[in-house]
Amino acid sequence: GVYRVSVKYRGQHVPGSPFQFTVGPLGEGGAHKVRTGGPGLERAQAGLPAEFNIWTREAGAGGLSIAVEGPSKAEIAFEDRKDGSCGVSYIVQEPGDYEVSIKFNDDHIPDSPFIVPVASPSDDARQLTVTSLQESGLKINHPASFAVCLNGAKGLIDAKVHSPSGALEECCVTEIDEDKYAVRFIPRENGIYLIDVKFNGSHIPGSPFKIRVGEPGQTGDPGMVSASGPGLEGGVTGVQTDFVVNTSKAGPGALSVSIDGPSKVKMECLECAEGYLVSYTPLAPGCYLVSVKYGGPYHIAGSPFKAKVTGQHLVSSHSLHETSTVLVEPSSKAPLTAGPPPPAPSPQGPAEAAKVVAKGLGLSKAFVGQKNSFTLDCSKAGSNMLLVGVQGPAVPCEEVLVKHLGAKLYSVVYLLKDKGSYTLVVKWGEDHIPGSPFHISVP
Repeated sequence: GVYRVSVKYRGQHVPGSPFQFTVGPLGEGGAHKVRTGGPGLERAQAGLPAEFNIWTREAGAGGLSIAVEGPSKAEIAFEDRKDGSCGVSYIVQEPGDYEVSIKFNDDHIPDSPFIVPVASPSDDARQLTVTSLQESGLKINHPASFAVCLNGAKGLIDAKVHSPSGALEECCVTEIDEDKYAVRFIPRENGIYLIDVKFNGSHIPGSPFKIRVGEPGQTGDPGMVSASGPGLEGGVTGVQTDFVVNTSKAGPGALSVSIDGPSKVKMECLECAEGYLVSYTPLAPGCYLVSVKYGGPYHIAGSPFKAKVTGQHLVSSHSLHETSTVLVEPSSKAPLTAGPPPPAPSPQGPAEAAKVVAKGLGLSKAFVGQKNSFTLDCSKAGSNMLLVGVQGPAVPCEEVLVKHLGAKLYSVVYLLKDKGSYTLVVKWGEDHIPGSPFHISVP
């Protein structure tokens, strides 16, 4: 049968955990069954080996290929351990962001390609140290902070935080004295956060930092989540199919379901006794990969699942990869498919819209395939309707998610598929907020 193995260190799953392990005949294999993990997929240093592991046992027979692309050529070493796993080590000479692609039988494995920041051993960022960093036991809606010591280095500190549900936000960086800065953010959900701290554009030692918000019992544990139902195996075009994600033993956590295949799917996620009932309707025949993540960027055991869809082609486009995603926040247990119900609009003049304060990296720069975000503080702007839209050079924005955090504070997350120049419009009632329309470049 199929077993689920969770391996934890200090209460957190190690990279690749929870693992799926089959005793007896293996089921259908493929790239979606390959697992990987290790520090070399999260960060590296120029001139030093970066290492990670790949587990291919559940994928069956096939060829594995690894490519590292970036500012300099990579030297790659590969060790086949003859037990269904292998070790990979690579060395690059120049700092910057590198793309690590891992393919099995010419198909990307889950989450490939990986973007790995490589630091320079000689730049000033290596001088910086971090103090008072609390890695666990933090609480939601309570400020989390730590100190960064420059140790004589001169330059600019920048910090961003990746939330468990995938949003990217700016941290508040304030000067304590000439040689020390405080980095602060307010977590809004339980789970694992990643904090990027850069100095003059380069990651400081240890960045990105991993911290856990909430006690282990409060944080969603992907190792305790299971999924079952006909929608994980297949379906017929134009006919709704479904599956259940059982989170009853896992504690609260952010649930993310992505379906990648030949067509977009109409997807819904509803609360049920065991956790969540996910239903979707495919529109083109072929193979769909159903990815289920819980409590952060962690696949549950068995994810992604491969569903084979038959039937007629019900869409005009012939795409190989279309992705549909639904995200459920742990606090609300409701799908983020649209913004919150707005209060009844009342006539407000430009003076009210002018009191809306917008902050975040997503107001000026965005990246393809990533969740770009910003926040809006409308607490001093009276009562009105919040309207957010993103217009692209050729196609509209893939998705825009607006969430009310309470007290008229909103978070906005949007996803783009193409490079180019975009226009972001934010209105409070009929009027633009300060800075709107924002012009965003997507490299």
